[in-house]
Amino acid sequence: MMAKSNSAPVGAKGAPTDATASREDAIRATERLLEAAKDLHSSLRTGEAVYRKGLDSLREGVGVALAMDAVRAGAARTQLSECLEEFERCRHEVRLSLIVAGLDEGMSLGELGKAWGFSRQMASRYAEEARNRA
Repeated sequence: MMAKSNSAPVGAKGAPTDATASREDAIRATERLLEAAKDLHSSLRTGEAVYRKGLDSLREGVGVALAMDAVRAGAARTQLSECLEEFERCRHEVRLSLIVAGLDEGMSLGELGKAWGFSRQMASRYAEEARNRA
């Protein structure tokens, strides 16, 4: 029995195939997602500290306006919102890139949907979106 290769396919004279290129795109997108996750984690920790400090101020009887100003609630909210948006953008890009890579490696839309935990129709929409971006 022959072991399954983990290497990406290569064409004539070692030239990358579409499957190799789409796999590399998926790898890069996943690396960006991991960076965004790290940034989001940091922002969530900062937000938690801000909320705890604000909560302590409120429990001590400090007025809402003063408590929010003291912890710079607006800046914390903006930072967290930006990190959440970037994380969601990266997640979406990973879905698109892995759909393309899976299709290039011969997976069906049904198999991709099952792997992601959504319908074949949703996988088809992602595939169409990826095609329209190319």
